[in-house]
Amino acid sequence: MKESPSSMDGKDLIYIKSLSLKTMTGFDSWVRLKPQPVILSLYLKTSVALAGSTDHLPYSIHYGHVCKAVTRAVESSEFRTLEHLAEEVSKLALGDELHGEWVQVIVEKPRTLLRADSAGISIVRRKDGKREAEDRVFVNSLRVVTIIGIHPWERKEGQTVVLNLTLHKPINKGSCRVEQRLAFDPHYDYRKVVKVVTELVEKSTYKTVEALATAVARVACTKCEIEKVTVSIEKPSALTFAKGAGVEITRHRAFFDLIEDPSLKAQQAVGEELLSGDERASTVRHRAFVALGSNMGDRFQWIRDAVKELGRRGLKVQRTSSLYESKPMYVLEQPEFLNGVCEIETTLSPMDLLKELKDIEDTMGRKKIVEKGPRNIDLDILLYDGLVMDSDILTIPHKFMLEREFVLRPLCDIAPNLAHPLTSTSFRAHLQSLPPSTTAHHPPLRIFAPLSPASPPLDPLNPNRKTLLMAVLNLTPDSFSDGGRHSTDSDYIVSMIQSFINAGADIIDIGGQSTRPGAADVGKEEELRRVIPAIRTIREASITIPISVDTYRAEVAEQAIEAGADIINDISAGLYDENILSVAAVTGAPIVLTHTRGTPKTMNSLATYKDVISEVGEELEARMDEALAKGVSRWQIVLDPGLGFAKGMQDNLEIIRRLEVLRGREKLKGLPWLLGPSRKRFVGTITGVADPLKRGWGTAGAVAGCIAGGADIVRVHDVEEMSKVICMADSIWRNKVTA
Repeated sequence: MKESPSSMDGKDLIYIKSLSLKTMTGFDSWVRLKPQPVILSLYLKTSVALAGSTDHLPYSIHYGHVCKAVTRAVESSEFRTLEHLAEEVSKLALGDELHGEWVQVIVEKPRTLLRADSAGISIVRRKDGKREAEDRVFVNSLRVVTIIGIHPWERKEGQTVVLNLTLHKPINKGSCRVEQRLAFDPHYDYRKVVKVVTELVEKSTYKTVEALATAVARVACTKCEIEKVTVSIEKPSALTFAKGAGVEITRHRAFFDLIEDPSLKAQQAVGEELLSGDERASTVRHRAFVALGSNMGDRFQWIRDAVKELGRRGLKVQRTSSLYESKPMYVLEQPEFLNGVCEIETTLSPMDLLKELKDIEDTMGRKKIVEKGPRNIDLDILLYDGLVMDSDILTIPHKFMLEREFVLRPLCDIAPNLAHPLTSTSFRAHLQSLPPSTTAHHPPLRIFAPLSPASPPLDPLNPNRKTLLMAVLNLTPDSFSDGGRHSTDSDYIVSMIQSFINAGADIIDIGGQSTRPGAADVGKEEELRRVIPAIRTIREASITIPISVDTYRAEVAEQAIEAGADIINDISAGLYDENILSVAAVTGAPIVLTHTRGTPKTMNSLATYKDVISEVGEELEARMDEALAKGVSRWQIVLDPGLGFAKGMQDNLEIIRRLEVLRGREKLKGLPWLLGPSRKRFVGTITGVADPLKRGWGTAGAVAGCIAGGADIVRVHDVEEMSKVICMADSIWRNKVTA
């Protein structure tokens, strides 16, 4: 791929194009040291204004003189490499004989490769020694036969594809003196690159030219250590009435470093041994991704049970995605699906893993009546290390995964940068390349995040979703705004909860330990004494509203769930008692992970941020990673940025103002968010209201701001008033008008 300069950048040009010469330079196409033809093009940047206005020869750089000087220099010498030749010509052009200030030299060898028109090098040099452009090694019209295309007739017989390659040599490489680097840099040896690329293409059976081009770029960068490569692939026979059709891409090695998972390299070789020999059990642990699906009965429970069964059978579940609802794709007359993906660790071979998954399906009662029809549980292997295999009963990677958003989106929840083994492209890039999910035939996926059997699941991706109201019931004498106001008397609690429900509450949050800044620790026994009887009282009154327990103690959370609570609301996200994460994992209860620093006694002193959004995001991601490592499923997690917890007034405002940025962080996308601005100190500071009980108007503004930013749940004290604020805010920002 040759590129010549233009006078449009403000400099005039003197040039000689495609000068045919004969010289000794490296090897011919049969790797023999023989004189060979070379084609040389030379571009000198200068000004022809004086010569053009006077027509006076002394002011001209005469191209005839240039041609003679270059011909003499090239044909009377021997050169070890094309780079050596190009450097010598550039020295001549910039020297005392030709007086050039800037030169581009392009040298081609038309007989250097058997199946390519030519190979060559293009360099740019300046008299002052500064480097302003990359050296480029190119191969023109490399013809290779391969299987390529999507139609059945294209899969039967190989066809010719034409490749053009450009190997970009960074400016900081090869900056030593010419005489110190006469040998061509072996990393940019076009013969080696052509050999590797040809072997890849001849063995490949890609369906798309895009995938083939990406695979070629990948091997050039990773196997031949090229820093940057441009790949153009053309199918001359693609269109009947066109000369050809194709694609061109440019990739840096860093692109493949980013999406390459180093742990897969060693595992791939082991996995290939398992496939090539007998498939006896191995002690080597492999990484696999399994798709989960259900569209019959209690879909969520089927998937939860399947994940538990994976663990019971020694298939260690490392991470799970969020769950997504989707319309059926193939057999349309059936219920909607619930889909997810989990990453597992296993010692089983691919075939043995398949047998285990099918046995789980059978054990759970799956009956396959119609192909791609309804099923209570569906488990499919998507990926196994970096393996590629295709047999009558198992294809890895999964054959249809790249066309299914309901597979790619959950996979990107847990492995967005992982590369597809065939396309060498990250799954995030594949997801982004899918057509928009906006039509009736291809509606957008919906997040399915259940809080309790009695409430509809959260759907954070739905722009028209309803904001849920979490009503606060503090059973503590020292809470900052309502301490001691609520009795633990059973009749009082039932009456209070019923009034919350009548006023519009969707969730009740019960707490027995104040977490306000500076609060004293009342101890586990006292917290249990306050909280557990209240939860039992509510459930004994046949009230089914979801109950959240506001605690950071694992034992309190565990007993609260046993008593009838549905949700764990931990203001420390497992920092104060890491066992609370295990309680969530074992019980399957949703858990609110709140950002904070320090303890209630020290948090105010730690409210120092350079960028509160990025720091809160990073610290929440770390807590989420810890929860996932403890076995918590992604669909259980609700995030809370922790308004008032280790935050100053401006920090709280910035979080509300830029909540959308937090929600959009790559690792946190699609997760539901809870915010609790109610009666907080920053509200009082801004409105000038010292009494927390009188901060309703300020709270209303903060609640509206939280909803505008994308909150899914708001935690409030003034239930009736804030219910109306939510109703109004949802109508404005969520287009959800309720009568």
